[in-house]
Amino acid sequence: MAANLTDISHHWSAPALARLGAFSFGITGFFLAMETIILPTLVLDVAPAGAKNTLLGALGFSGLVAAAIVQPIVGSYSDRTRSPLGRRVPYMLWGVVFVCLGLTGLSFSLTVISLLIIWIFIQANAGIGTAPYLALIGDLVPANRIGAASSLKILADAAGAVVLVAVCGSLVSLYRGPDTVVWLRISLATLGSTLLVTVLISSVMAVTRERATSALRRGATTLRHPTTGLHPQLVWFLISRFLLITATFIFPTYGLYFLGDVVGVNNPAQTLGTAVISIGGALALSVYPAGWLSDRIGRKPVIISGAIGAAAGTIGIFWAGNTIQVVVISSLIGLCIGPVLSASWALANELALPGREGTHIAIVNLATIGGAAFSKTLGPLVDLSNKLVSTGAGYAALLFIGAILFVLGSILLLPLNQYHESHTHIEEEMAEEAG
Repeated sequence: MAANLTDISHHWSAPALARLGAFSFGITGFFLAMETIILPTLVLDVAPAGAKNTLLGALGFSGLVAAAIVQPIVGSYSDRTRSPLGRRVPYMLWGVVFVCLGLTGLSFSLTVISLLIIWIFIQANAGIGTAPYLALIGDLVPANRIGAASSLKILADAAGAVVLVAVCGSLVSLYRGPDTVVWLRISLATLGSTLLVTVLISSVMAVTRERATSALRRGATTLRHPTTGLHPQLVWFLISRFLLITATFIFPTYGLYFLGDVVGVNNPAQTLGTAVISIGGALALSVYPAGWLSDRIGRKPVIISGAIGAAAGTIGIFWAGNTIQVVVISSLIGLCIGPVLSASWALANELALPGREGTHIAIVNLATIGGAAFSKTLGPLVDLSNKLVSTGAGYAALLFIGAILFVLGSILLLPLNQYHESHTHIEEEMAEEAG
């Protein structure tokens, strides 16, 4: 059995893993472009100026709650689905098709209520497609290629964020209202077509490999001794990830308004797009070195050092006075966030116990969604502080909170012991079969 698993792993070349992870490019770029460029722009069309941060936060929070409710349910159903396209692909295709349907609704005249309803619809269907997709690496990739698959997924996330935010930032910068709505529609069409192309690439790879490896999945050895619970210290990791993800999403969520109200740039959408490109590009450069380093010195030191650097950058960006300074500081933040995300994801996989990988990843993803959702609840704090103190006070408080969360989230990992007796049993069985 070990020999057969080894043979299969040889067929998982980097290009094959990249194709499996193609949907990460589309879905991550979609969410970043929507939440940093398009949604803030649409909010300005329907909300009073003094309530824009509150409405933007409400939109983001409501959509993520919908996704959080949908994903565990769909993930569980996909485990039991049997179809000609396998377990996961039907849900992936369903989700993308209906997301594209929702995008068409955003291209017409909106109110606060219609914007909220359409965004919740989009988020719920995106959750239908995303939850099964996240299980594909665990389903199909042998254990000795999980690290490579995870690294390429993160790179796809970063690439999708950079490309789609850059494109949408440039297009939306030309949108001035009903007379120029064509630029908004082109942006939405770009996102929808990217989702369709990337989900098809990943789906073809998934269907092909699921049929070829149905009898030789990763964990063929470990399934003989499935555990009945989750890692006893998983809670420490979940709290840490919740805080780190919250901190990571603060600037992308409220950055457009910060750049306009505090930095005073002429074109906030284009500047934010450039900043997100800088973050994504720097993140992509740091992912592989961070993974290499974490394999040698451990995950926690890499996460802690990256989080401290990200905290310093988050505070520093408040004093940026022009586009160049914003881009430089954003690049430094990206270099630090890359190690945080890559080492954190590696640690998440290490904490999974045999036979419970699907449940484990679903719970980890809920912590991720929860952190992103919580960042959306901070909008009222910004609007209230801006009103009662000064225009910049709310954003200063927001960035300071982000810095604190980066540091606190990393420190909470110190008492965590990622090793479990089940891991020892698996290593012993794998050594026996290899011998």
